[in-house]
Amino acid sequence: MNKESEEKADDNGESKKSKSEIDSTRDLAKLIPQEVQLILDDLPDEKRQVIIKSLVKVSFSSSSTSSTFSGPIPSPELLAGYNNVLTNGAERIVSMAEKQSNHRMQLENHVIKEELRQSEKGQNFALAIAILGLILASGLAILGHETIAGIFGTTTIVGLVTVFVIGKKAQNQDIEDKK
Repeated sequence: MNKESEEKADDNGESKKSKSEIDSTRDLAKLIPQEVQLILDDLPDEKRQVIIKSLVKVSFSSSSTSSTFSGPIPSPELLAGYNNVLTNGAERIVSMAEKQSNHRMQLENHVIKEELRQSEKGQNFALAIAILGLILASGLAILGHETIAGIFGTTTIVGLVTVFVIGKKAQNQDIEDKK
């Protein structure tokens, strides 16, 4: 439709808006907050329509877009911006992220090696205590102190088993907590 067919003259020669144009203004009015609509209701139709269109136009033109990016380095668009501000800015940021990543991996490797070394050391001490306890229990039994030897040998073995079982449960709990 052309503009002439959309507008019709009333008896005074003033133009009237077509039904489709009024409907589109009503649709736009739905985008405006209720408080503002109450104020607009007091205005004449023509002024109301102009203001509604202007408000919607301003709100759409001033709306901002946001994006998120997750990772050790900024998004490619931000990196390009850093190059504009700082000579080799993107390269420096990527290099910094690579160094940080290597440092973190080295720390993790060190921690894992230390945990394995500590675990092996604990097992060696436990073996030494178990052998010493059983030797002492055997010596007490040979000397005729069977009851004390039984108590000493039993408590040594039960104590070591308890320590290993509790240690394993605590280790499993730590793994579950990290997940």
